[in-house]
Amino acid sequence: MASTGKEPKLWAIVTQCLIDGLKRKGRTPDTLLSSFGLSEETPREPYREIPLRSYVSAFEAAAVHVGDPNFGLFVARDISPFALGPIGLLFMSATTLGAAYKGFIDYIWLAQQGTTSCVVRDGDNCIFRYRIEDSRIPRKRQDAEFSMAMLVQMTRAFVGPTWRPLEVHFEHAAPANLQGHQALFGAPLYFDQAANELVFPASDLAVRGNMIDRRVSPIVEHYLEMLNSRKAAARSLNDDVRRLVSDHFPGDGQLAAQDAARTSGMSLRTFQRALRKGGENFSTIKQDKRRALAENYLAASDLSITEVAHILGYADAACFTRACRRWFGMTPSAYRKATRNGDSPT
Repeated sequence: MASTGKEPKLWAIVTQCLIDGLKRKGRTPDTLLSSFGLSEETPREPYREIPLRSYVSAFEAAAVHVGDPNFGLFVARDISPFALGPIGLLFMSATTLGAAYKGFIDYIWLAQQGTTSCVVRDGDNCIFRYRIEDSRIPRKRQDAEFSMAMLVQMTRAFVGPTWRPLEVHFEHAAPANLQGHQALFGAPLYFDQAANELVFPASDLAVRGNMIDRRVSPIVEHYLEMLNSRKAAARSLNDDVRRLVSDHFPGDGQLAAQDAARTSGMSLRTFQRALRKGGENFSTIKQDKRRALAENYLAASDLSITEVAHILGYADAACFTRACRRWFGMTPSAYRKATRNGDSPT
């Protein structure tokens, strides 16, 4: 079953990277983009919101159109940190890499909805995690590779061209040829993973950049906060909780209603009452996310059923199978087979 929530949106300015990539390949962008409701004119209204699904689908089609299965990497190779507009400017004007990543994570949802972007600590390392959550977007290899390569390039622009992550993880299966990936990332690559991730030393967060006058940062952040406030006025608590749940990875431990209430600045009772007013409760929001992740992992990855169960926080495959029967009316194996045969499983 496809997601039934709001269609995630994307700032139109982001499509400029795709347009530039098509031109560098000698293609006329509108020949392809028109099929997805996009054109060369789309980025002229930089903050206009377009469907994220249209952009991701156009990126996938572009790779076929230009005959380059690594098109996402190709587009990211020469990207400017300012391709994300004020978010890129905030990144480059931060005092440290840690502040740059924090600003990116705090505001990237303005530019791209329906997406997890977070940094978690794992011992002496940090993990930047990126994942499109909407199950209506099953094919997203090009976006994943572009997005991870883009952040690596932005990090190199901030700290220096020799920076490299310790590991790079991707949700999708390994491509036949990894030379382009190895050349760009310069790190061990792992595919069929739970999320798209960059692993790097936590000590890197303290590295200072020296590219832009630091006085720019508070000005840009003030502007982004104004955009955020305008967006928040049209956003419900239920929307905020969905984003909070989306940014939490099941493998990072339990996210309880009490935690979400505290983050929202409410007592547990007030928090629960407010969610009910919006027609939902915390448990259903969490289950909706689990279901969307299950749909994605079963349809688009080669992870085993047991691996998917553990990623989603189930004690064992039997518990996950019961959940799938409840959601899809069939076992996880049957759901995977149905989606890969092109059938509609629900």
